[in-house]
Parts: sequence; C-alpha cells; structure tokens
Amino acid sequence: MCFINQTFRLIFIASFAFVDFTIAKTLRSLQETQHTARVSLNFFGAPDLLSEEDINELSNVFKEAYGTYEDLTIQDVHIDDSTASRRRLLLNNERRLDDAPLQFDFTFFFLINFQCNGCISGGLFGNDGSRRHLLEDKRPQRSTFTKRFNNVLRGHGLPDIGINSLKSVSELETEQCAEEELGKREELTIKFQGSYDALIIDQKKIASLERAVKKSYNTMNAPNPSTCDLLFRKVVSARYRSVTIISEDTFIMIFSIQYDCQGCRTLSNGERRGLFGRPVDEFDNGREDLNVDLREVDLKEPTCVCGREADLYRAPTEKEYIRALRKILDTRYDEGKNSFITNVSTTRR
Repeated sequence: MCFINQTFRLIFIASFAFVDFTIAKTLRSLQETQHTARVSLNFFGAPDLLSEEDINELSNVFKEAYGTYEDLTIQDVHIDDSTASRRRLLLNNERRLDDAPLQFDFTFFFLINFQCNGCISGGLFGNDGSRRHLLEDKRPQRSTFTKRFNNVLRGHGLPDIGINSLKSVSELETEQCAEEELGKREELTIKFQGSYDALIIDQKKIASLERAVKKSYNTMNAPNPSTCDLLFRKVVSARYRSVTIISEDTFIMIFSIQYDCQGCRTLSNGERRGLFGRPVDEFDNGREDLNVDLREVDLKEPTCVCGREADLYRAPTEKEYIRALRKILDTRYDEGKNSFITNVSTTRR
C-alpha cells in the first residue's frame, strides 16, 4: 500500500513538473519576438574596388561576427549602399584607369532582422559602459563586436579586395520628426590657403570644392555614436558667390548654403536656429573621432535617426566642420581633384 501511494505521489509530482515545463515553454514562445535594427558601420578601405558580391559578403561577415547572444539570433542582414553606383559613375568620368585605388573612411548602413527570446532590452548591442550593466547584459559591446568583425573580415579575404578594417559601429534609433522646413538659406565664409588663380580658371574645380563644402557638413551630421542633431539639418546645396584675396596664398570665399531642417523656426525670444551648433557645456570638447564617410556623394541615411549611444544633442560645431572639411580636401588631393587648396583655417557667418 505504501509503495502504491509513493508511486502515485511521484506521478503527481511529475505531472506538475510537466505542466510547469509546458507553461514555461509557452511563455518563452510568447516572449519570442521579431525585431528590426538599423546599424551604421564606418570602414577604412578602398570602396571603389568593392563589387556588389563583395558588399553582399559583408552580410555574412556581420552574422558570423555577431553570433548568438542571450537567445538573440540574427536572421537577415541587408546593406543599403545607395551611393555605390553614382560613385562609380563619377570615377569613370574623372579617374584614369591606371590610378591605384585610394583608401579612406566610408560608411554603410545595415538593416538587421533578428529574433529575440526575452531579451533584457531592445537593440543589438550592450552599452560600453558600467560594470553593472555588463554583468546583466550578455549582448556584445560595440567595441567587442568591432574586434570580432575585423577578425572575421580577414578570414573572408575582404581586406585584399577593398575593406581594410571596421572602425566604428553605431546602432540607430528613430527620433520624433518636427515639421520640416525646406530651402533655408545661410551664407558661409571660409578662409583658405592655396592658389586661387588655379582654382578660378577651372569650373570643375569650383564644383568639386562646392561638393566638399556640402559633404563636410552632411557627413558630420550623419548618424554617429557621439552627437545627435534633433533638428536633422541637411545641406542641399553649396554655391560659390564671391571671393576676397587676402594675400598671394590666402583668400576668403563666401558660399550660399541651402539646407533643410526639422523644426528650425524662429524661437519666441527672436533667437534663430542656424546651421551650426554650440558646445552644450564646458565638458563638451567636440567629437574626438572623425569616423565619417569621405566619398564625394552624400549618404542616403534613414530619416530622423540618431545613434543610440549619442550623448551630445546638437548640430556640428564650426570647429568640427572645419576638421571634416580639411580631411575631405586632403582626400580629394589624394584623388587628384584638389591641388589648389593646402589648408582651411576658419569659418564665419
């Protein structure tokens, strides 16, 4: 009799254990959700060498480098490089076939579809921050992922093709868009060192300089891990208007800048929100890195997005803009498109 009671007791306990397991499995399946993330990856390499197959191979590199974390599994990776075809068209028109490929910074946007079973929080990456957060969150930090990506990259042979290394990663999140204002105008004055005579005789050189003035702003204000411009200002055009010769090798050029902005209305106290931002406080020393896209055409980034890691909410400062313009003009020099400007010193409006 005692044996029978013991048997029934074990069966009873086993039944409850099975029910608990079934409930847990059901809850787990209910927590299983599909997510989409956008990620900006900044590379160093020669993007002109990359074929569509090479760019698509980066999807496999991303999945392999990321792996599986905390029941988070990458399903699909898509790369949107809308600049590629136009970039190659510019190269075909302006570059000799025997030129060696130039290496510089460039950015691709990745669209990631992933499955998550009860993740602690949304997103692909953990924060490169506090120890407590790292203990709770097993997702890879951006710095860890960057190292793994570069290791996998070498295994796939892409450095031999056109991508030398991954420099930085920024996961993007959508912000609220205000009413868009189109066609705002502002004059930008820039002091250059170089040969104005060599510049002014060639309309192509002037057009190249106008593109550099435009690109420098837009590439600095693209989604990045440091700053977020909640007005999402974007330069539409930069047109050379006039010049003042200061000395034999110094001249000041005025450009008419047209840009779009999400909410750049006149404030109640009469202050205007212009093209550039200001440091947010005494600790804002500007962006330490310039991991930006240096290709001549603009990126087509998603609308109203910022890097999740950004902690400075402002537009590029004038100092940051000048640093970007110098870097872009140095790249154009290496491309053989700028032999007339040797330095950029200041801007004013």
